Amino acid sequence: MNRIDLNPKKILYLIFILIFGFLGMRCAAQKEEVKTYPKDYVHPLKEINLEKVFNENRGLKVIEENATTVHDYYRGGVQEKEEGEKLMKESRWEEARTHLEKSSRFLRTVLKYLPEDEAHRSIHGNLVVIFLPNLLIADNDLKLIAVYRHLGNEQIVAEAKKDGQHYLAESLKSVKTEWAYQINKGFEDALPKK
Repeated sequence: MNRIDLNPKKILYLIFILIFGFLGMRCAAQKEEVKTYPKDYVHPLKEINLEKVFNENRGLKVIEENATTVHDYYRGGVQEKEEGEKLMKESRWEEARTHLEKSSRFLRTVLKYLPEDEAHRSIHGNLVVIFLPNLLIADNDLKLIAVYRHLGNEQIVAEAKKDGQHYLAESLKSVKTEWAYQINKGFEDALPKK
């Protein structure tokens, strides 16, 4: 007959292996999953808003010449937008125009590769960001309407509204947010309907 050696030292090692094995499995299973939402779900402002987008994309400033990935262009677009909005509050209209237009250029580059907005996009590893390039361009165009008016450039106001409404419609095809509906209201108020 085979005899099992019940050496206390071997039993202790076996218990440690089992404990750490179960703990390791449990830690690996607690990976955060990206939520899925019904198609008609409207993300509230407290969940998705401009300030959250700004906070997620702060850090090392992205320069157009150094942008190499889609995420670099997205971050650069958000950073330029934040700077443009700050300048608008200071009534520095020409500088605000430059930054908002540059933001839209960055974001149009993103749309060449990733044309749909996503409420939550995993960019690498467990890093998940609010990814709304279409909505950000629409918001830029809405802000640019005010900037163009302050600069006395009425002839391109209608064009900015048309472009902004196009990008807003593209955003709403994939993600519905209260923020998007606020932008839509802004476009409705921007120019009288013909």
